[in-house]
Amino acid sequence: MNPSPSPAQFTVADFNRMGSQSGFRYRLPQLNGALRGDPETLCIAEGRVETHAIRPGLTLVLSDVRVHQHYEATSMMSPRFSAIVMLQGNAQTRIDRHDDVRLAAHSGVSALYGDTVAMTGIHAPGQRLRSVNLSLSDPDGAGDDPTSELIWKALRSPSLRLRRWQVQGHLLQAIEHLLDCGWDGPLQAMLREGVATQLLAHALATLEQRAPADSTVSERDRQLLERVRERLYNAPGEEHTLDDLARLACMSPSTLRAKFQATYQRSVFSWLRERRLEVAREQLAQGCSVQQAAHFVGYRHATNFATAFRERYGIAPSELN
Repeated sequence: MNPSPSPAQFTVADFNRMGSQSGFRYRLPQLNGALRGDPETLCIAEGRVETHAIRPGLTLVLSDVRVHQHYEATSMMSPRFSAIVMLQGNAQTRIDRHDDVRLAAHSGVSALYGDTVAMTGIHAPGQRLRSVNLSLSDPDGAGDDPTSELIWKALRSPSLRLRRWQVQGHLLQAIEHLLDCGWDGPLQAMLREGVATQLLAHALATLEQRAPADSTVSERDRQLLERVRERLYNAPGEEHTLDDLARLACMSPSTLRAKFQATYQRSVFSWLRERRLEVAREQLAQGCSVQQAAHFVGYRHATNFATAFRERYGIAPSELN
């Protein structure tokens, strides 16, 4: 058995280094500028954070920290399935511009998204947070063909699914044991894989509890709505109007607005805004200036673009140049 390691102290810079592989960026929105400017020395949490690759495409993160400063973590998440279980403490999670989902002790949340989306976690100070996060970026990492096919099929769905669920007692006990167990080597690896498999099964089961389909959106409607979505996807920089898009969908503007929201869980122009920012981020990564990226995706003023970009990603677009 391994002895319990001494708690590590984490700064914003530490968290940014640990989260870089998943694209996470951390920030302290409630601190004044003087303190925020020293990310290498300000301790925002202490404890332990462990990241384990269970198998290719399947990652388990174990976390047991005491939070000293309010912090937020934002990442661009490529299509994947994620599950979080909170053993102790409280947090909030948000995907894109959807309402926050609150995570309390003994609760879980499952997220399935087939498009690239922004995910933000919000953590309040003065508490101990004990949690596990299972992330499946490659459905083939689920371990067997039927399960992989189930996830692939769900990822191809245009809708975003975010479900909160109450974690059963036996699963909580298994996770508690994993966090507290002093086993090492192959025994610990076997235990991690077993708990990860249990967590994956319970989280996938929540997605099977489907809400009743919206009978007002017919299959023909969905095909017409997909025509609109494809137009926005392929030409985010054009000046789209609701009237033009409604004609493309063979609907009235009000009908398009309602059915697009029902199908994609966001408004027409919210979807367009997210697509524009996604393309702009790609342009910045390829070396474009902030102004070039802004104009490429249809923003007339770089300042408006910078504000929207920071709101979504938690960083200024200039930081990606």
